[in-house]
Amino acid sequence: MFTAGLIERPVSWVALAGFMGTGKSRIGWELSRALAMHFVDTDKLITRVVGKSIPEVFAQEGEGYFRACEQEVVRRVTRLEHAVISLGGGTFIHEENRRILLDRGPVVVLWATPETVYQRTRHSERPLLATEDPLSRIRHLMHEREPVYKQGTLHVHSDGRPSEEIVEEIIDRLWAWSDAQQAWAQLPEVGAPEAHGGDRATD
Repeated sequence: MFTAGLIERPVSWVALAGFMGTGKSRIGWELSRALAMHFVDTDKLITRVVGKSIPEVFAQEGEGYFRACEQEVVRRVTRLEHAVISLGGGTFIHEENRRILLDRGPVVVLWATPETVYQRTRHSERPLLATEDPLSRIRHLMHEREPVYKQGTLHVHSDGRPSEEIVEEIIDRLWAWSDAQQAWAQLPEVGAPEAHGGDRATD
C-alpha cells in the first residue's frame, strides 16, 4: 500500500502495454488521474526528445534508431516514482525492455480485437500499417505478438467498454496483485533440504 497525503494507492508505479489501438494512452491518462500519479506516454516522450514524429523517425532514421530511443526511454521511466507509463505497441516485445519493465513493477496489458484496433487506427499514420490491407497486417502482428504480451502481469480487455469501467477494473486488480505480493513477502522462507532430514535415502 502506498500513500501520499490522503491518497491511498495499490502501487507507486505501473505500465500499460499492448498492441496499438488498445487504449493505452487514454486509459493510462485516466488511470493516472484516478491514482493521482504522473502520466508518461513513451511515444510522445520520444517525439519531444527527437523533435520528429514517429512516422518521420521511421522514414528518416529507420526502425532500429527508434527502438534504441525507445530502450533509453524505458530505462528512464522505470526510475520514476508515482507514475503511470503508457508504452508504445512494440516496446514490450523487446526482451530487454520487457525484463526491465517487469522488474520495476506491474505491467497491465490491454487487449482488443483486430477489428477494434483497425477502427481506432485507420485514420492515423502508423508506419507498421502502411499497407494495402491493414486489417490483415493487424491480425498477423497481433497473432505474432500474443505470446509475448501474455507475459504481462495483468490482462484487461478494452473492447466496447467505457474507459472509467476499464480504469476501475485495473485499480481493483492492482489492489489484488499488491495484496498477493505482500502475502508472499510475509511467508517464511523454505528451509534447505538438510533442515528436513537432509540425506535420508529415498526410493
